[in-house]
Amino acid sequence: MLSKEGIDIARAALDQRKKVPTLTSHEVVKGAGDPLNDELLDTLGARVRAMQAEVAKEGKPAEELDRRCFDLVHSSVPSDERLMLGDMAFWTRFAIAKLADVIYERFPGRKGRINLDNFGLGSRKECWPYKLWVRGELSFDARAKDPYAIGKLGGVDIWTSHVHRQNFMSIRPIFREVFAFQYPRNLKGRPLLYEGEEDPKKHGVPGFRTLIRRLSENWASVEYSCLDHTEAEVLVRIHSKGLHRADDKSVLAKV
Repeated sequence: MLSKEGIDIARAALDQRKKVPTLTSHEVVKGAGDPLNDELLDTLGARVRAMQAEVAKEGKPAEELDRRCFDLVHSSVPSDERLMLGDMAFWTRFAIAKLADVIYERFPGRKGRINLDNFGLGSRKECWPYKLWVRGELSFDARAKDPYAIGKLGGVDIWTSHVHRQNFMSIRPIFREVFAFQYPRNLKGRPLLYEGEEDPKKHGVPGFRTLIRRLSENWASVEYSCLDHTEAEVLVRIHSKGLHRADDKSVLAKV
């Protein structure tokens, strides 16, 4: 992790969109046991950088990188280091020391301004590599033909607004059943509920955003962590009643 002095130096450079200086002298090893081999993070950073170059070469939007590399981040970092993975200081140092140039390009910002949240210097759970790891952790299914298939569904808005920023979506049964409902197998990756703007003044209709809001409000009276997958599925279907489909915007009448 980086010391406070290291963080201050990095913050000043990042805020001006400059190259982050070498911070080795400001690094601190925390925890017990052998430290993580830093070459692992160097290799992972290089692979993410190569993927970003491929995305740009293909003319894809910058956020496509998230879908292509979340599984790489999740599978590359040792899964038995739970204390490390849950310590945001680890992810902040990874973002600053290994991925600063990638994050600059991934999040160009308005008028070139940098959102330091993406480095974990602000809202720490917005740290970009940490969010990628969470996406992999939630979607990983060792029994599936493609263990990360669920994580490849949905666009960046779905993951940012309706997964990462909704605490109840970190509860695996709820997350899995929401995605199973919204992206049923027969639709082959297409959404069931309308995912667009819901403001009636802009001709919007209630769809997926309303489903997430209903589930969030219901969380105040139901402990979602106690639900199994069957109970979570029923809950999702109950709160989907009256919402509009994505294909023709007809209303779901059945629960």
